[in-house]
Amino acid sequence: MGTILEAKHLTYGYEEGTHAIEDLSLTIEEGKTTALLGANGAGKSTLFLHFNGILQPEHGEVLFHGEPISYKKEGLRKLRSKVGIVFQNPDDQLFSASVYQDISFGAVNMGLPKEEVHRRVEAVMEQIGITDLRDRSTHSLSFGQKKRVSFAGIMVMQPEVIILDEPTAGLDPVGVSELMHLLKRVCKEQHTTILLSTHDIDVIPVYADMIYLIDKGKILTHGTPKEIFLQPELLRSHHLRLPRLSHLLEILQKEDVLNVDFSEATISGARKQILQCLDALKREDAI
Repeated sequence: MGTILEAKHLTYGYEEGTHAIEDLSLTIEEGKTTALLGANGAGKSTLFLHFNGILQPEHGEVLFHGEPISYKKEGLRKLRSKVGIVFQNPDDQLFSASVYQDISFGAVNMGLPKEEVHRRVEAVMEQIGITDLRDRSTHSLSFGQKKRVSFAGIMVMQPEVIILDEPTAGLDPVGVSELMHLLKRVCKEQHTTILLSTHDIDVIPVYADMIYLIDKGKILTHGTPKEIFLQPELLRSHHLRLPRLSHLLEILQKEDVLNVDFSEATISGARKQILQCLDALKREDAI
C-alpha cells in the first residue's frame, strides 16, 4: 500500500478574498477509505474539486501516484477517468435522457468500444441493483435512486479513486446503510480508494480507515477513528460530535464512573465494553 493522492500546501481563495483552503497538506492511502470531517464551510468540497482537477490551486500542488496532475485537456481527461467524484446533489451530475445513457456517458467519453461500454454498464447496474431502472428517465427517479445512478456513472469508468461529497445526505436510514455497505464492498473487491465527507458521523467508525479533521481550510489533525474519537473536546470545539455510541460510553465513564473506552464507536465495540463492565461488577459482588 502506498500514497495514491496527495495535496501539498494547497491554497485556494474565492472572489470575496477569503481562502477556502490555506496551506493544506494531506495524503490519501491507496485501497483505504478516508473520511474528511468538518462543519459546513470548512473547505471539504473545495478540496475535493482540486483532487478531480476541477479547481486549480493558487499555490501548492496535487499529486496522483506521486506525479503532479496536469491541467491540460488530455491530462484532465486521464485524471478524471482515474479519479471520479460523486457530488452531494445528484441533479448536478445527471443530465442524460435515460439511466442507461447517463451511466454509459463516462465510459463512452473514454473511447471504449461499444461492446465494452455495454458490458460495463450492465455489470455496474447489476452490482448496484438498478437494472430495472435502465430505461427510466433520470428526472423521474427518487432521490435515493438518483444517488445510485450517479455512483454507477463513476463506477463504470473503473476509477482508482472515488470521491463522495456527502453521499448519505438526503437518504433514509435504510438507504444510508445500503449505500455505505455497497461502498465498502466495492472498496474491498475492486481495491478502490474511497475519499468521502459526511455529516453523518455515526457511519465513520464502521466504514472509515482514516479520518482528517478540517476547519477553516486547514487540517487540524488526522488519525484512525479510534484515535480521533479519543479527542471529544477537539471535535466539539469545531462543531462536530462523537458518534452516539462513543458519547454513551463517555457518559458511562464520566457520570457513572465505569471503566470503559469511549473511543469505541461501533455496536460490537460498545457491546464488548459494556459486557466487560458487567463482568467486573459481578466479580465485585461475588467478593
